[in-house]
Amino acid sequence: MMNVAIVMFSVLGLAYGDITCNVKTNGDIAPQTCPTDDIKCSSPQAFVEYVGSIGSVMCGAECTPPSDCVYCIPVDDTTPCNEDTVPTDMETFECHAWTWETDKWTQSGTTTTCYRSAEPVKCNAPNYDIAEETDYTMQLDGCGPCLEAQKTAGNCNECSETLCNSSSFLTGSLILAVLSAL
Repeated sequence: MMNVAIVMFSVLGLAYGDITCNVKTNGDIAPQTCPTDDIKCSSPQAFVEYVGSIGSVMCGAECTPPSDCVYCIPVDDTTPCNEDTVPTDMETFECHAWTWETDKWTQSGTTTTCYRSAEPVKCNAPNYDIAEETDYTMQLDGCGPCLEAQKTAGNCNECSETLCNSSSFLTGSLILAVLSAL
């Protein structure tokens, strides 16, 4: 009977005491004591090429939407049960984002950090000389490949270096393509 009471108080203590979860802050993951109302830890559901981890490494279950995370309950109050899903060979690169302004595509003033593991570095951009607003749908803020139909129609350009989808790079590539055809 005494053993049952000890186990019961231990379980209640874990359920209502502080727990420790891994928490990701500014790209770094470290164990952190969570608030007492948190009884589980969260991990990203998956790593998606060009996007990165979907979900968060954190205390509690506040993922939005909840399907972006998987949850676990620590076995004790000092050992985190959650991890990140980032592959060990993950690399980052950057691409430019694009916006439609009045009557033309313009390069956005911001760049996007892209994530890759198995896929090659790839950025997408509108063929801004011919693509109308509805002809190009920017993919992943400039990261990754074009939609195949838009690429085939000539409305989307792809390139394979970091920040290669800038307006000056694409203009230079067009000039080189024309010169090589001569």
